[in-house]
Amino acid sequence: MGLREMKAARTRRQMADAAFELFRRDGYDETTMEQIAERAEVGTTTLYRYFPTKDQLLLDPLLEAIDPVPHLRARPEDEPLAEAMGAALVASANAFDGADERIVELRRLVDHAASVRAKLWDRYQALRDDLELAIAHRMRRPSSDVAVRVTAGLMLDIFQMADREDRGSRSRVEIVTAVLDELPRIELIVPRSDRNR
Repeated sequence: MGLREMKAARTRRQMADAAFELFRRDGYDETTMEQIAERAEVGTTTLYRYFPTKDQLLLDPLLEAIDPVPHLRARPEDEPLAEAMGAALVASANAFDGADERIVELRRLVDHAASVRAKLWDRYQALRDDLELAIAHRMRRPSSDVAVRVTAGLMLDIFQMADREDRGSRSRVEIVTAVLDELPRIELIVPRSDRNR
């Protein structure tokens, strides 16, 4: 990463941190973009260039923490897809665990901001579309292929299971690993049409 990219990443992080502090202190709806820019010590034009909408300041860190696509794309091209997906899930869970306190607070803020919850679904769908493209590339099939779409859905469901489970003392990484270890031994029931009889 060059000096320019490092500076841009630092500025982006500074703005996201300022927004997080204000959202937590004052609430999402009550915080303005102008307040965020002032807190981050940047101009509003700079803030809007990095984050065109306020909801991005709340949703981007949350979605980046759960996004398995960069981890999947970082895996060797010749690695079997099942292994690459497993490694990507573990890497995502590890990143999510590492940011746990902030992510929990971000999720609480999203839960209390109805306008953002609807946008979260749209952004999550875009994340899934991106995952389908990454899987389609490795499977050498179109992203509309049923096998590609079901594989992407399974991968995201495994991550959500780890997120929803009462973890106690277990980390998301431990839960994801346990699910991945158990998958080969379970009987998956695949829905079928009456026409398949």
